[in-house]
Amino acid sequence: MDPNAVVTEIKLWRVSVPLLAEWATSPEFGENPSAIDHRFILCITDSDGFEGWGEAIAQGSEELLENTISELVAKPLSALRLGFLDLWPAGSLYWQRPLPPSPYAPNPANLQHRLRHPLQSLFEISLSDLMTRRAGLPLCHLWGGAWRDRILVDYWMPRTTPEHAQRCVQRGKSLGFAGAKLKTSLEDPNVERLEAMRDLAPDWKVTVDANGRFYRLDDALPTLKEMDRIGNVAIFEDPFPRFHLGEFVMLRQQVQARVVVHIDPPESLWNVLRSEAAGGLNIDSAVGLFHWRIMAGTADQANLPVWHGSGLDLGIRTAAQLHLCASAPNCILPGDQAAPWLRESHLLKHDFTIQDGHILLPTGPGLGVQVDVDEVEKYATQSRSWKA
Repeated sequence: MDPNAVVTEIKLWRVSVPLLAEWATSPEFGENPSAIDHRFILCITDSDGFEGWGEAIAQGSEELLENTISELVAKPLSALRLGFLDLWPAGSLYWQRPLPPSPYAPNPANLQHRLRHPLQSLFEISLSDLMTRRAGLPLCHLWGGAWRDRILVDYWMPRTTPEHAQRCVQRGKSLGFAGAKLKTSLEDPNVERLEAMRDLAPDWKVTVDANGRFYRLDDALPTLKEMDRIGNVAIFEDPFPRFHLGEFVMLRQQVQARVVVHIDPPESLWNVLRSEAAGGLNIDSAVGLFHWRIMAGTADQANLPVWHGSGLDLGIRTAAQLHLCASAPNCILPGDQAAPWLRESHLLKHDFTIQDGHILLPTGPGLGVQVDVDEVEKYATQSRSWKA
């Protein structure tokens, strides 16, 4: 292989893969916005013919895409720092163009890594896949190798009626899952739904994710205690808005279930750790793979377990998340990478394998998956390529 290999082509698709209607939110709770989201699928090819694939939620203007991709085409792979890709065009950052020139302009080296480019994660996945394929290594070897070859993952459930919840549990069991992550709100039939799930799957444990919609401890405590009494709640995630960390602390003293905080924004990690609001963390990699690994390592130093949060992702991003989970010794809480079974397609040639509530880590170099380009084209609403 050429040690001076360069990026020779970048292809970008904008795709929309609907959720399967039966497994979306019950109609009583309104339309599920995740059913109509758009994703970018990216393929980067180098001068040795290796490919790397990426996926992220579609964001950014056409001008941003053009400027970013044009800068990367023909760039040597050796010049790319995966953990922080310098994707901003020269002179585009406010501190690079003070008007008029000012002696108070900050040092870019002190600030640049803090301004996250919206396409960092998309390109980081693709280039990480490309470079580990070139090396013949699984993606998790970028972060020290795998601690496990299977990742604990729960079935994902939206806000549902108790009857719909039982249908979701039945399907999850048939696929091989052994627990569920459940979206909810204080106004929902929380107790009845958990009882219905327990009746059908008494051995299942549930992560209850309210996205802050239990509002206040004073209002929600009777419901939370009754839910906890049922016995199948393993985790309460974000019951309150995350600026109420004191209420998380008080809740931990009154329920048996683990209380978990979703770290968002990333800068909130230190404050959450100091507050003792959480018995575990949900950390996602929206800002990048290496950044996730740093945050998971920080949580490990605080003796806290974590899981990798998902966003009902397609197959490429799901594979990247599984490799991250495998690389972190404390990533032992159940994730929710169930979206490949909830959408019309995951855009891969082969399904992931579920065994006893775990998804097996894909094997082989890079992400360990093969993208089905025909499926990508089928769901594409736009596509474009750039060549050196």
